[in-house]
Amino acid sequence: MKYAFESSRAQFADGIAKAIAKKYPGAHIKNTDIEISISIPDPKFGDLSCSIALRIGSIEHANPGDVAKTIAEAFEAKDMISKVDVVGGYINAWLNEAYYAKEVLGEVSEMGDRYGSSQMGSGIKVIVESPSVNPNKSWHIGHLKSALLGDIVSRSLSFCGYDVERENYIDDLGLQMAEITWGYMNVNSHADKKFDQWLGEQYVQINKMLEDKSIKDKIAELLKKMEEGGTLESATSRDIAERCVKAQYETARNYNISHDVLVWEGDIVRERLVDRALEIGKEKGILEVPTDGKYKGCIIVNLGDSKLLEKEVKNAEEDKKVLIRSNGTATYIAKDFAFHLWKLGMMHADFKFKEFMIQENGNHALYTTSNRGTDMAFGGADIVVNVIGSAQRLQQLILKALVNEVAEPGSRKEIVHLSYGEVGIIGGTLSGRTGGWMGERVNYTADDLLGEMKAKALELIEQKNRDISPNEKEAISKEIALSAIRFEFLRQAPEKKIEFSWEKALNFSGNSGPYCMYMYARAAKILSKEISGQINDNDISLITRDHGFELVKMISYAHYNIEKACREYRPNILVEYMLALSASFSKFYENSPILKGGDAKNARLAITRATKQTLSNLLVIIGVTPLENV
Repeated sequence: MKYAFESSRAQFADGIAKAIAKKYPGAHIKNTDIEISISIPDPKFGDLSCSIALRIGSIEHANPGDVAKTIAEAFEAKDMISKVDVVGGYINAWLNEAYYAKEVLGEVSEMGDRYGSSQMGSGIKVIVESPSVNPNKSWHIGHLKSALLGDIVSRSLSFCGYDVERENYIDDLGLQMAEITWGYMNVNSHADKKFDQWLGEQYVQINKMLEDKSIKDKIAELLKKMEEGGTLESATSRDIAERCVKAQYETARNYNISHDVLVWEGDIVRERLVDRALEIGKEKGILEVPTDGKYKGCIIVNLGDSKLLEKEVKNAEEDKKVLIRSNGTATYIAKDFAFHLWKLGMMHADFKFKEFMIQENGNHALYTTSNRGTDMAFGGADIVVNVIGSAQRLQQLILKALVNEVAEPGSRKEIVHLSYGEVGIIGGTLSGRTGGWMGERVNYTADDLLGEMKAKALELIEQKNRDISPNEKEAISKEIALSAIRFEFLRQAPEKKIEFSWEKALNFSGNSGPYCMYMYARAAKILSKEISGQINDNDISLITRDHGFELVKMISYAHYNIEKACREYRPNILVEYMLALSASFSKFYENSPILKGGDAKNARLAITRATKQTLSNLLVIIGVTPLENV
């Protein structure tokens, strides 16, 4: 389906192309050049603007303004485009208000909760991995940013037709798990609070004990037994990790976040995926085993000629990356390489899967890799999106280069690093080892953040809505809190660092999630007072160039922004668009009486109904439940 906004752009571009073919055939302008040059101008200049005259002027050594006038005079307006004019070197198009509004409102009415969706991802499988938090602590606000990014990217991609698999990687074999397992077996095994929070506090205490070298030696020995498998230590460690992950998913559930599958590092090791990946590397001839020098006895890959590695890692030590150390142990990149060959369907693994738990109010099963279970169709993606902090940029570049070295020529296998800036706290860090996430008044965990937000929201609800039930107040306060948190974390570009403060986080005023929820509720309240029938052409003709038509245009941008957010993996595009749509609706109802709109009432109700539907669809993609009573 081609939406009205796409059609108007295509019609404008086609008219420009035909005019150029008549007047400037020697410029050899391609249709793609014209499409790229089209933008949305300030409304006082029109509805669409094209800058191609600037380029033609350079080619023809002519004044861009004169070129623009010549093209505009040859432009043949039809259907959606009522006229074009020129400002400087720009050709501006003005839409036919009634024609365009009829198309847009009809699309929203016909598509309902699918309005703005597309099939751009049809036939493409994407694995989105996040937040991959070590199973020895609760999610803090830094982990929450990763989890929220992964969630909204997954929701957006699904809305655009991609087959999305949400994956959570659990590192249950690292040193941190050996430390917490030793503490659990030798210091304290009695959890007196939510297990992940208790475990995080124990982790801090154990690390204070590591100045004792004898304890470090015992932990090193325990780590070996964990990695061997089939030992009391490995069984205890896995049990601790699973209990922690289940506690983490209590947090995930409260944030409306879910996954499809857990993949455990212990299972990757048990299935000997690294050995299989090395065999593939040998077959492709990309591995080396130096017999002397710095890398003697190691298995390395030379990435010096890789086109994917950027300038800062060219001709540097990273050109030669160690996969297996001289003592036979695998590096992190070797394990990640093997894991991604499986994720991308480039290597088979005999993983078994079983149900781990039920999420989202009992209707979404979370599966896990296991030594027992059944075969399931996990893995085998065309695109892998790794939601990982910007500090891992080099590691991700090397991983992409490695996969590229063994991929079949022409195969569509892509790794996307959705890089995000860290979340900092004023005057400290979020270190799990030192307990930086533990605050003086309240901890910087995702659980504490939601609790504080709900309390703030409930306080506001008590002031405005005293006649609703406690259960309804609880539900509303949670959704308001979620919208505030999600907008706070997602409205900035992912790579931007967030400096967290409680004062800023608890501020609901201004451009925020609660503001968009309120605009949705305002539209619902207006529509609840009067139900109009089908609008006719006479109603449509009353939509003129005012706040109503500007809102219609804003509604029509939904599909464009959703697809753009998917292509670029930038959720902030959706958040900013939702804020702009909410602001446009606010101007509309402040300046255009709806229920007292006279002859224009039906048209204004139709615009309000389309706004409500579009906001509803966007809120769901963002991960917030639209509520009519806020």
